[in-house]
Amino acid sequence: MPTITEDQREKSREYKEHHPASICVCGHTGDGMNSHHGMGPVSPGHGPCRVEGCSCGQFRWERFRIPYKTATGVK
Repeated sequence: MPTITEDQREKSREYKEHHPASICVCGHTGDGMNSHHGMGPVSPGHGPCRVEGCSCGQFRWERFRIPYKTATGVK
């Protein structure tokens, strides 16, 4: 499993305060503020999908978004 540096962890936290970091299996953004998924039990972007017609009840991680990987250096 890849190791995330403290610098990457901090950049990740800062990024997620304003942007979604990931794509859900439903194809919509999640894992951060201003995503298609609402507030989850602990953090923004981990709850149900808010896109009309999508039946996704909770964010399920599929992959990171390219802008997130670029901004944080996370692979």
